[in-house]
Amino acid sequence: MSSKIIISLIRPLLPYIPLLPTPVLSLFPSLLLHLTTHPSPSPTTFLSASTTHPLHTPIIFTAISIPIIYVLGLISGNVSWVDRLWPFYTPFCTGLILFWISHNVDGVVYGHNLPRVILMFGLQILWSLRLLSHALKRDFYDLKSEDYRYTVFRKLVPKPVFSLIHIFVIAIAQPLLLLCLSFPVYAVSSLPPSELASTGSIGISFGSISSYLPNKYRNSAPEQTVILNISDLVITILAIGCLITEFIVDRKMYKYQSSKHQLIDQLLSDQLIHPDSNSTENSPLNTQSTKKGWPKATPYPKSHYPGFPINGPWRYSRHPNFAAEQLFWVTQALFVIAGAQSSGVTRRSWGDGMVWGPCFALSILFCSSTFLTEWITSRKFPVYKSYRRVIGQFLPQETVINLLIGTITGSRKKNLENVYGQ
Repeated sequence: MSSKIIISLIRPLLPYIPLLPTPVLSLFPSLLLHLTTHPSPSPTTFLSASTTHPLHTPIIFTAISIPIIYVLGLISGNVSWVDRLWPFYTPFCTGLILFWISHNVDGVVYGHNLPRVILMFGLQILWSLRLLSHALKRDFYDLKSEDYRYTVFRKLVPKPVFSLIHIFVIAIAQPLLLLCLSFPVYAVSSLPPSELASTGSIGISFGSISSYLPNKYRNSAPEQTVILNISDLVITILAIGCLITEFIVDRKMYKYQSSKHQLIDQLLSDQLIHPDSNSTENSPLNTQSTKKGWPKATPYPKSHYPGFPINGPWRYSRHPNFAAEQLFWVTQALFVIAGAQSSGVTRRSWGDGMVWGPCFALSILFCSSTFLTEWITSRKFPVYKSYRRVIGQFLPQETVINLLIGTITGSRKKNLENVYGQ
């Protein structure tokens, strides 16, 4: 009886299986073929086999990671295990693609793409180091610590709902997203030399760097093939600018929050601003805050009014670090455009999703995460409601739109006074 139920559930999905990406469809047959035909199969021999796709090993790594992340969350009661993997996950998947190029028998065909792939990988390493330094500073690797948003959300929803969030959003969706962020590197690594040559004559030619590559790559493209062009330079500058912005903003935020909490510990209660007693704007929030698990209005020093940063980068964006993070991964997709104006990857529907899907999926994650972050902040610091009406969420143009709306509706002056004073 159970087999009939399983078959009835699977049958409607069968027509859609051929629509799956080639790396997913070919993974199991390739792995099975290697295990049954190779005299001494191992991860290294599988990676070097001609039937192995560049994305097979990253997919296997993700398939192993997902149940481990989920089980660790169940055992510990702490669901932030995937957060600790963020600085390493995507660069590791990218490293597996590079390993395929260097060890697979077919990798020599795409040796001319190594300069751009190494450039993208190098930028990912810089991104990883920045995120890791921030994570270490914030004690993310304390095994008892958990992202405060998960802690609050767990109290807001029924236990079965949070269990589903744990399975699908935290344990499955995030590792898959981190895997997908390496896809633009694969898209670049598989560009054919004839189409690379069509990007223009200004740039670094393959002949000028081929002598520095291992011998097996020196004939992978004609000498006049342009392997790096002006677009690569512009995108690299933009990517580094995003990383510098994140570093500066994270540092300022950490300094602000550290000094605020230090003063809260030092000052007497009557020397602090208590939003729940000084602001009429938060009176409806007080009723909501009495609910079990809901964030409550939080006191702060007068020097840190209104309890969150509002100057510097935060005068143009409520989350400048999130904006820079999303733009960084857009630059990874732009490298595919720099590599070929019309490549075989970008002409296919799967290729379009491979190139642009990851950065847009990341933006969706950030939008949903930011919604929860701002919900919590608005209950801790009621002035945040006015701040949201003045400053845009991510990009400065959103702030301009808020300016126009506030001016037209006549609410801008009052909101500015609530946030910045007279």
